Amino acid sequence: MSTKVIDIMTHNPIKYSVPSTISDVVRVLIKNNVTGIPVVDSNNKYAGVITRRDIFFNPNETQTAIVMRRANTVYEDDDIEKAAMEIVKQNRRHLIVIDKNNEVTGILTPQNFLSVVRERYSDILVKEILSAPAFPIWDETPLNVIFSSMLISKTFSFPVLDRDGNFTGLVTDRDIFDKVKMSSVEMLSQAGIADDEDPWTWDGIRNVFTYIIEKSNVKIPNIPAREIMVKNPVVTYINARLGDAVKLMMQKNYNQLPVLDGHGNLAGMLYDIEILSVFGR
Repeated sequence: MSTKVIDIMTHNPIKYSVPSTISDVVRVLIKNNVTGIPVVDSNNKYAGVITRRDIFFNPNETQTAIVMRRANTVYEDDDIEKAAMEIVKQNRRHLIVIDKNNEVTGILTPQNFLSVVRERYSDILVKEILSAPAFPIWDETPLNVIFSSMLISKTFSFPVLDRDGNFTGLVTDRDIFDKVKMSSVEMLSQAGIADDEDPWTWDGIRNVFTYIIEKSNVKIPNIPAREIMVKNPVVTYINARLGDAVKLMMQKNYNQLPVLDGHGNLAGMLYDIEILSVFGR
């Protein structure tokens, strides 16, 4: 018996409606510590999806209807193979699930599929599916340059190499944000989305930090990558079983893992979206 979308999806996701502003959506993302939400119209019908990446790629837009993507959806009774390949095709982390009435009933991210990957495709080797590019940076690269590189390349995870080419750590967008010395109240106020009546979570703020930094005109400190990187990050190996790599992702809730060869040299980055390509085999 095939596994259906309804069997693995996250049910009853947080939604938002149009018309609305991006700052309204950012408030919802922060308060609920999520990175993407379905958007519905005035009749509660699916209208689109908006994520922190969509906001990041459209920093000057103010209206949700302009920034949201009218992306393809899947139905609750679709096979998970179809849903997995739709995520791979879109190359975005959030896929909306609807019913026959075009109403939103669920949401899928790569994390929803990982337990099935372990069950069905555990013995595939990491090197068999490794395809996404990796963008290493030197450990002396200044933080402000890393941030600029992120804006230009639309890459959010950078493996770090020393001057001899040795892999020494990992820098992600969240590691950059942790070095911005501002209180949440000050930052939200400068970004124009402060709201004293509602609680704000620091993790939620980190989810949309690029938007907040851009709106707040925050100065990025000029410190080298080696001072902010995650030293000795969790890694996988090019000849490791996919099931073992997926287990690490599930345990740590990671979206990616650096991949090393047998000599400990960087071989690439394994992303959870590319893992879903196994459903197309």
